Amino acid sequence: MPKTEQDLKQRLNDETLSPLWFLYGEEPYLVSHYAGLIADKAAPLGDLAAFNRHVFDGTSLDLNQLEAAVQALPLMGDYTCVWVRDYDAGAASASTTERMKAIVSSVAAPTLLLFSVTAFIPDMKKNAKWKAFLSLIEKRGEAVCFTRRSPAEIGRLLCRGAAKRGCTMQPAVASGMIEQCGADLMTLLGELDKLCAVAGSGGEITAEMVKKTAVRQLEASVYELSKALLRRNYSDAYDCIAALFALGEEPIRILAVLSESYVDLYRAKLAAAAGKQAESLAADFSYRGREFRLRNAARDSRGMSLQALRRCLKTLAQADTTMKSTGSAHQRLILEETAAKLVLIAKTGR
Repeated sequence: MPKTEQDLKQRLNDETLSPLWFLYGEEPYLVSHYAGLIADKAAPLGDLAAFNRHVFDGTSLDLNQLEAAVQALPLMGDYTCVWVRDYDAGAASASTTERMKAIVSSVAAPTLLLFSVTAFIPDMKKNAKWKAFLSLIEKRGEAVCFTRRSPAEIGRLLCRGAAKRGCTMQPAVASGMIEQCGADLMTLLGELDKLCAVAGSGGEITAEMVKKTAVRQLEASVYELSKALLRRNYSDAYDCIAALFALGEEPIRILAVLSESYVDLYRAKLAAAAGKQAESLAADFSYRGREFRLRNAARDSRGMSLQALRRCLKTLAQADTTMKSTGSAHQRLILEETAAKLVLIAKTGR
């Protein structure tokens, strides 16, 4: 079974390292961060890095070069570190799979072979090749899966990160930042650097700073659009649409995210009808780390009936079909007409 981030932290304190490592999961920032720590411990950057540290792009991997690097001895160091990024075991041919199996099985000290995947999330449940690759690593090395952190965990990380940068941030402000920017750690930490620069040394990052300075992800902008539609406010809705187009967003992408927002509303409404909290749906529909979407949907759907939400979803589905069958020149008009229809449904309540 893959190990966790906490297990990895403990292993990095050991004097010796396993010869095989595989890091993957839902948090690409953490995968990249810890892969770098392992590589630095095995073969620190410096004058000898060119001899003891070999990095390969897994999307264009030359197995002959990989095998040669794995067999090379370190020069005045403890390890030869061979780092393969984004190798897709699930899509590899039969011959590549067998060759990779032989290479991985041959690895022994003083070689350290490290695989990290950040470009995608390996499908360990359905893909037999990925299952076999994971099993191969675990027989002689360490596999670490980084699951998505909860908003509370990310919030604490942001507050600690602000403190390390000489600023302060309250938990409520961190939560608002997550809702506005999304839960991607790479994006959040980049925005945190920007906010700390605005606040200045010893300053406090406020909700107003986040609203004005931090990047607004498409989902957050479309959420504002959906709220305007539910409030039956034509003016605010079209202002949101105009702002999205000004940012260069494509109509079909806006429609897709808007549809997701209405799916959230429908699911939350169904949960309420069944006497359950909206957050109880998190595990069933992959909302881990995004439970706030369900809480917001539960609140925003109170004024809408299930019948009305079904009509909204049907309207959005029809718009999607029409957009995909027409030229891009008409897509903005279709989106604006769809917004008008959604407001009318909200007004009737059915």
